[in-house]
Formats: sequence, structure tokens, C-alpha cells
Amino acid sequence: YRGVSILSTVDANAWSSKRPNATTPNSVEFYYDWTFASPYAGTIQSNKISASCGINNRSIWQPLQRSRIPFHLLQDTSQPILLYDDIPLYEDDLHDNGDVSMSVKVRVMPQCWYVLQRLFVRVDYVCVKCREVRMFCFFGGEKNLPQGVEKNKIYRDVLWREASWEDLGMLGLPLDPGAWREESNVGAVGAPMTSQSPPLAALLTRMPSVSLPGDLPRYSFVNVGTTQKQDRLDTSDALDYLGRAHVNFFDTKC
Repeated sequence: YRGVSILSTVDANAWSSKRPNATTPNSVEFYYDWTFASPYAGTIQSNKISASCGINNRSIWQPLQRSRIPFHLLQDTSQPILLYDDIPLYEDDLHDNGDVSMSVKVRVMPQCWYVLQRLFVRVDYVCVKCREVRMFCFFGGEKNLPQGVEKNKIYRDVLWREASWEDLGMLGLPLDPGAWREESNVGAVGAPMTSQSPPLAALLTRMPSVSLPGDLPRYSFVNVGTTQKQDRLDTSDALDYLGRAHVNFFDTKC
């Protein structure tokens, strides 16, 4: 249901197998996801966007055939970073059955801003999930405009990855829950991880992507530009622009 699924722990499955006649929630009627694996993909707040669009703004996003985020520009070390923050929105150990965390990273440069929202879910011996939302907006001078990018448009990439515990082995990924901890130097029972253990970020890129809800395109954009916007922003204007047409995740001020 729109990215919400019901998972059972290993212990719950064992309990159910011993009590086949026990009452269980109906998956058609029960939509509560106890792992907090939210399908949320950000909210755009702008004078040009009506509040009636709702918190997800899903109706305003126009689909694209490919990503328009110029990652080469974000990797340009000659451009100073005016603002950077890493904001944890929530995290939980799922009653010692795994981990869930959602965070937002914000970066503002003289001519653009970039936001990464990442949800990570691990239910031990059941599955691993990673849901990422990337947003980018260029507001600098026309002469510096990256190819395929239009000024004052917010571009969004959405990628969901997921694998069951059985699939991890077939994909050549580690089966030790400790390898899927954000603290990459700690093993499943507190022992140090070996030097051969890849960091979590590297493991996540090797997981297969899964389908998105029908109203959530993988690549999309929305125009939040104003007709009176000047052609070039100086350093102080870059921070102000992000505040006036900003991305609000879970109503958390970034």
C-alpha cells in the first residue's frame, strides 16, 4: 500500500508457525508499518504551490526520462560549501530486532543547493531496505548553467533498494547483521569487524532497486522560480534562496 508493508520478525514467524489458528492482522486492512519505513519523498513550500497539494506534493512533480542532477558539479571542490548539515530525523532499534533511521543532508553552494534524504531499515534475518530522495536546484548565472538543467527548477531522484535476507546471500552480500550496521567497525556481537568488511554505504549500492509507487516517479522536476528573480545570486543570496523555496522533510526545519 503506497510503499507501506508489514514485516514479521524471525521470532514472530516462529510463534505463528506453532499457533496456526491464532488471529493475525489482515494485510488488506492493516497498514501500520512498525519498522517506520516511510514512503515520504519531501514537501516543497513555495508561493507558487498551493497548500491544497498536500504534504507530499505528488501531483506537482513532472516525470523525466533520466536524472538531471549534475553530480559532477557537486563534486567540484573549487566551489565553496556555504552551508552543510546532517540532520537525523528519527532512529530506533526496533526492540532489538534491527535498526531504522532517517536523516537529511543539506548542502548549499554559491550557485546551487542539494538535499539527500535517506531511510535505512534492517530487520535482522528478514530484510534490508534503503530509500533515498535527492533534490537539486541551480540558481546561479546562466553562463554557468549545467547541460540539461534549467534555472530555478527543483530536480528530484528517488531510488528504493530492498533485499530479503535470503537474497543477500545470492547477491554475494554479507549475512551477518553486524555488517549492516551504520557503525561499520562493530560486529554482530560487539566484536570488531574485519578489514575486508565493506562500509554500509558501499553495501547499499549493491542492493537491487525495487518498483516505486505509481504516483512517485524515479526522476522528476517542479518549477518554483519567480519572474522577478535576478539573473545572478551572490553568496549571501544563496542561503536566502534556500529559505524561501525550501524542502521541508517531516516539517523539520533544515
